[in-house]
Amino acid sequence: MKTNIEKNATGEYMDSNHIIFWSDSHQENKIGIYMMGGCDLPSVFSCVPLIKPILKGTCCIIKEGQIEKSRSDILLQNLKKSPQNLLAPVLEKFYLPNNFFENQLSKPDFCVSHGSGIEEFPKQVVILSIAADVARVVYQHREHGFLIDPSGWWNNQRMDLMLRDLSSANWFRKYFVSLGRMTLETFIENLTQLIQEIRQVTNAYILVFNTLTIEPGNIIHNYQFVKRPESLRRREFNLALIELSRKLNFWIVDVDKVLKQSRTKNMIDFVHFPVELYQPIGQEVFKILEELEIFNAPSQLLGLNIKKLLPQKHQTQTLLESLQAQLDQKNQELEAQQLETLQAKAEIGQYRESLQQVQIQVQIQIEQLQTQLQQTQAQLQQTQGELQQSQSQLHTSQTELVQSQSDLQQTQEQSEQIEAQLRQTQGELQQSQSQLHTSQTELVQLKSYLQQTQGVEGVMSYYRSRIAFNTDDIQLYHQALEVIPDDAQIHLQLGNALVRQNRLSDAIATYQTALQFHPNNFEIHLELAKALEKDQKSDEAIASYQRAIELNPDYSWSHKHLGDILAERGQLSGASLSYRRALQLQPRIF
Repeated sequence: MKTNIEKNATGEYMDSNHIIFWSDSHQENKIGIYMMGGCDLPSVFSCVPLIKPILKGTCCIIKEGQIEKSRSDILLQNLKKSPQNLLAPVLEKFYLPNNFFENQLSKPDFCVSHGSGIEEFPKQVVILSIAADVARVVYQHREHGFLIDPSGWWNNQRMDLMLRDLSSANWFRKYFVSLGRMTLETFIENLTQLIQEIRQVTNAYILVFNTLTIEPGNIIHNYQFVKRPESLRRREFNLALIELSRKLNFWIVDVDKVLKQSRTKNMIDFVHFPVELYQPIGQEVFKILEELEIFNAPSQLLGLNIKKLLPQKHQTQTLLESLQAQLDQKNQELEAQQLETLQAKAEIGQYRESLQQVQIQVQIQIEQLQTQLQQTQAQLQQTQGELQQSQSQLHTSQTELVQSQSDLQQTQEQSEQIEAQLRQTQGELQQSQSQLHTSQTELVQLKSYLQQTQGVEGVMSYYRSRIAFNTDDIQLYHQALEVIPDDAQIHLQLGNALVRQNRLSDAIATYQTALQFHPNNFEIHLELAKALEKDQKSDEAIASYQRAIELNPDYSWSHKHLGDILAERGQLSGASLSYRRALQLQPRIF
């Protein structure tokens, strides 16, 4: 693969999120190391000095994504393109870039800037981290179901500005609900699916960072009386990661072991560590990369893919350590069970005392029920007296019934009056319909008069003036087209009105009919292309954009729209040409 990097004396090029470096020979051999994750992955950059002596080619190490978009469920969500109209309010409220929900994991290569242009590298190694799955909390849209981790936005805002305007926070509370932290079962399912998705599009080696199990600066050393300690949660995720690595054949970067050996006294928390701890982690990453032999010349790489299927030394060592950790955990569980047994005996004694108290309370309730029975008998006698009184009231009600029947007769007379009024209203309605018919006849006569005095153009002038005040009245357009069926402007306006009403199929048919009369009208080709693109008909949309450009090559927006649809389909070279031409015609088009 040819490289276009301008070589300098230092042998490397560095940017904000990537570094490119190369050897004196085999520079055409490209090696891409791609990281997607949060705060612990930048330590990989520290292995560059270790790679340089054995490198035979050009290597690029890049880190993309932030901690708030690196949980496995969000990564899986972003592999599927969500509708932009659903995501737009989130991007606007949190001032996020338009590509925030895009994910490059599903592509076999990546592009980076090297100062004088863009360079493409294949993904030979993909590095992930489980830190976000262990610690982060995500929120789900109550209606549309998509996920977001907003804490990156909260942390980047000034507190005084947030307190002045709480509209974004109130909006977020209204439309999103917390899903809490990820369960272990969901983590296993998500990471399995994520690795399978990556391997469908790339043959890259996959490395995954585990996480530190102890809490830096915590003086607690015995957790048996602590309910659900954080260190136990992280240990469970690390053990699950080991099982998945054996099942799916990926490599674990044992950050837990490295940090424990290097001392964690100066760490902020389990995932943020000082720069001086980058180097030992970088060395651990380098050991794995050196074992994979990806830095050799192409001729030395024949047959090395078999090593993917062989047991790895560091994985075996990690497995032994995990088994020891499991044994320690079992011992802790046994001690906890013994403590629970003692607690259970104490609880049995408490239950016996409670049972005696219940028996006493039951006897008291029986006596209370007997008293209530006597009271009920007295109430029954009182009810019989009330029944006699009710019979007297019934006689009174019968008298009132006779009066109601008289009232009903009056109501029937009123009903007859209403029916007479209704018949009068129907007559008025028929008179209105007659007047409407007369108005329609007068409209036909007006059109005939305009055509006789001012010709067809006079009639069209009448319709154009009415369309100007009723742009979405589809019937007006059809009436105008009955007068001049080949009027390009009326066809174009009709198509645009149908697009606004989201009647894409009708709009496309209208544009195509217009092209039968005016095949070289570039504006109709352009609007047809937009409607086809909106109707998910990419191939036909591209052809229409290209035809519009042929008819009017100097209209910058045609090039811009063509570039957008080509970029969306992954045709980056064609998209780049279209964008460059658009910028030549209108430098401020973006």
